Amino acid sequence: MKRRSAIALRATVFLLVTGGLLHAAAAVAAPGPPNDCHIRAGGGEAAPVAAAAVAFRDTLSSTQRAQLDQPLSRATAIRWSNLPVGIVPRIGVRLGDLDARQAAALRTLLTAALSACGLKLYDEIRLADDALAPLDERHIGWGGGNYYVAFLGTPSAQKPWILQSGGHHLGYNFAFNGPEAGATPLFFGTEPIRFDAAGVTHEPLQAQSSAMATLAGALAAYPGAHLPGTYTDVVKGVVTEFPVGTTGVRGTDVGFPQTYPTGTSDRGIRYSALAPPAQARVRAALASYLSLPGEALTRALLAAYEAPEALNETYVGYAGAADLSARGSYVRIDGPRVWMEFVVQPAVARPADVHYHALWRDKVSDYGGEAR
Repeated sequence: MKRRSAIALRATVFLLVTGGLLHAAAAVAAPGPPNDCHIRAGGGEAAPVAAAAVAFRDTLSSTQRAQLDQPLSRATAIRWSNLPVGIVPRIGVRLGDLDARQAAALRTLLTAALSACGLKLYDEIRLADDALAPLDERHIGWGGGNYYVAFLGTPSAQKPWILQSGGHHLGYNFAFNGPEAGATPLFFGTEPIRFDAAGVTHEPLQAQSSAMATLAGALAAYPGAHLPGTYTDVVKGVVTEFPVGTTGVRGTDVGFPQTYPTGTSDRGIRYSALAPPAQARVRAALASYLSLPGEALTRALLAAYEAPEALNETYVGYAGAADLSARGSYVRIDGPRVWMEFVVQPAVARPADVHYHALWRDKVSDYGGEAR
């Protein structure tokens, strides 16, 4: 029997196990069997991803190639957002403009770069946006076709470049061949949190919400784990408004490079102060986020985050309802390198409901260390 990856072993208990999805604006690819979300799909290795990227580019028109090909720079790297495209325009090629052949080639590329769980999340977040589209009275751009893909730099098996893809509630930024392993910034969210499409019930963030709620439930037994203040969104996400006298592009990552808390105050409780069952829940929550990119992108990150000296300097905390049932509920993992957040917000389309935002950043390797 082949040995399963460390990521697979740690993540299995919290993974949402539903099969691959088809999407009208995505590629025509056979869906996976129901109740089956393997960690490994393409694996995220640089050479296969680069080959698939070149093959996708070859299907595009000259106009689309000009949209797809962007310079590898800080200015282009930070141009991603979790806001709808009617509020924050994107760079790259719009998925809804792809024909069937182009969409199939893109599907091959995404399959090479993502785990099956990351690919399923990509599909389900877009399906959630389709569920919002009939409610888009402000014309802000909800809909599964309004997602984009861009190449920052030239796809290569050896030279640095970034694969960027996302839209509302999704930002994938995968850096290849850079000075650091680059799977972040990685933003994902969903509204609604649960919905039906074509007779199937979907819950895009079930794995991560379950893992974070289980962690928060364990932290509730530790008074020092409670974070002060209130949380209306993730703390280290994109900027939506600028203070008076400052400028920038609304909804982009202009705060990069981010600054992070130091010392011991207002960070929650140290991992080393937790009992072993609570420590296991921290590792499971880490794994639920790390399970999304291909394993080659996350292998070094997992090792860095779970090194004993790193775990001993990792803080975890929560605010609001420990079961993540109420608005303002928030969970954070804050280590020497890792920064992960999960927050419960009021829904936008139906304000009586709630929706989720989640963010994973790396304090060293955001954008593969290429965008500083």
